[in-house]
Amino acid sequence: MGNAQPQKGLGTFYHMKHWGSRTYSGEKYHPYVYTAAHKSFPMGSWVEVTLVKTGKKVFVRVNDRGPFFRGGVIDVSKCAAQDLGLVPFGISKVEVRLLSPEEITDSLKVSWAQRDSIGRAEHPIAPKKNKKKASRKKRKKKKVRR
Repeated sequence: MGNAQPQKGLGTFYHMKHWGSRTYSGEKYHPYVYTAAHKSFPMGSWVEVTLVKTGKKVFVRVNDRGPFFRGGVIDVSKCAAQDLGLVPFGISKVEVRLLSPEEITDSLKVSWAQRDSIGRAEHPIAPKKNKKKASRKKRKKKKVRR
């Protein structure tokens, strides 16, 4: 299950407007939980993401599919992007490595679950989504010729 070769490419992060939207796995996106979108890794698998510019690393859980742009490897949640230092860049080169089940110990799972629950506790309420106003077409007045 674990890949020997890490993937290299472009990494981005989810916009805050996706807060509360359903992901591919069915759970709601929360920007303060360490999750990510990847095209091919199995749902629920853990991934190590390294920002090439800074060398910072973060561990995220795959719960969505994407990114769907050329060269895109992974989309991470807002808090994961902040920990990586990805937010000022928007898009940057990253290295992604799928963690094997042998690397993930019970103590790591507990610490990651605790980290995610703290993130949810700090920001428990999702903002209300703005509904798009129906656009009204301007009626053209017919000119009456006499």
